[in-house]
Amino acid sequence: MELMGQSSIAGGAGACLPPARPVRWSLARKVSLALVSILLSTLLLTAFFAYYKFESVYSAQVQSRYSFVVFTIKKRIEDSLNLGFALRQLRQVQEIIEREKSRDSQILAVEVYDYRGEVLFDTDRGAIGTRVSDSLAEAIRSGMQQSFSVVDEDNLIVGLPLVNNLGKVEGGVVLRYPMAYVEKGVSGLLSQLLKSIAIALAAASVVAVGGLYILFGGVGRKLGSMEKTMGEVLSVGGQAIPESGGDSFEARFAEFVGKTRETIDHVKDATDEVGRLDRLM
Repeated sequence: MELMGQSSIAGGAGACLPPARPVRWSLARKVSLALVSILLSTLLLTAFFAYYKFESVYSAQVQSRYSFVVFTIKKRIEDSLNLGFALRQLRQVQEIIEREKSRDSQILAVEVYDYRGEVLFDTDRGAIGTRVSDSLAEAIRSGMQQSFSVVDEDNLIVGLPLVNNLGKVEGGVVLRYPMAYVEKGVSGLLSQLLKSIAIALAAASVVAVGGLYILFGGVGRKLGSMEKTMGEVLSVGGQAIPESGGDSFEARFAEFVGKTRETIDHVKDATDEVGRLDRLM
């Protein structure tokens, strides 16, 4: 490290002190580390909220898309119900739901069941005649004519009640799709978020560190020079002399170093005097 300005060490011997330990972290490095840590924490917190916000929005969009498919099937079935046919008599329903399923590979099944919960039509024909879960049966018996959603193990279900022109609920139609479909879309976002965070952090860190070294580089060098000057004055003696034209801080630091050296000399003299008196006694 350099001495403060053009400071020099002038004459005199004094008490030998251990040299000051070198400063491993400069001011610019410490401030850079703190700033990068703050940037990283901010980016991670922002990514955390963005991830969960996207997850809810993405799930809602997927559910809305399949709700529209269910609504399309519902309208076709209700058009036939309004002609006076009973739900179990609508044989064309099986063709309708199988056609809708074939259009989207993510659709696991489409089911149509009556008010009692018996499955009348199903894209999985082996399930025809079985009963739906209690949650699906209760969903159409609640009197609400709005769409509903249910979680069934690893599947998500959206459905709508089937209502005739007299306002009577005849049954319901539900569509099943895999929960993994939503999770896959969300996990893709997570990888993109991590890449964006890494790029943003790297760019911001380079700019921040470069700016800090420009702003605090001179201050760090001056502090290092001051530390070296004080260490040399206290270890080998002498006096810190600021360069001509230096600021008032350098002059005051030189005075502080001088007074510190005087204090150490007084302490040494007093220690020597106490030792001499002890030997005389």
